Amino acid sequence: MRGVNSPTSPISRSAFSLIEVVLALGVVSFAIVAILGAIPVGLNTGRSSQSETRAAQIAQDILTSLTSQSQTNFTNCVIREPATPTAFDFSYTVTLDGSTPSYVFAADNDGHLAVPVAPQTPASFPYQVTVFVAKDPTGFDTGYAAVITVRVAWQPFAENWRDYVRILTKY
Repeated sequence: MRGVNSPTSPISRSAFSLIEVVLALGVVSFAIVAILGAIPVGLNTGRSSQSETRAAQIAQDILTSLTSQSQTNFTNCVIREPATPTAFDFSYTVTLDGSTPSYVFAADNDGHLAVPVAPQTPASFPYQVTVFVAKDPTGFDTGYAAVITVRVAWQPFAENWRDYVRILTKY
């Protein structure tokens, strides 16, 4: 009689061969390396998009502040940031008559503006902000318009910057 464990019974065994195991490990390791290689690219893309968004926010804050005052006080507009528990009070007068062609500020990661004071330099902040004022753009009456260009740069400053331009009018 043939029993389950008798020495004469045929036993079928299913198993993976060594070649199959090595090939499976090779495919899995290749996939893991490809996934790990994509992580730095994703991190750089996320950091870049955050910087682009913050730059647009900083420029929009400055241009909105200047635009809101240009109707009533065209010559001297004040860039003002309200004091909050997480930021310091910032108030700076920008003359739109073109007598001062540019103003240099800095901004932190939250978009709060600052005027660098020694030993600080604009390079010690994550964002450098330059406001350029050009008087009397073409097609406007003299004394009633100014071209404002806000350049926001971030590390590395020579490679990463955006210009935001707006024409401010008195009326």
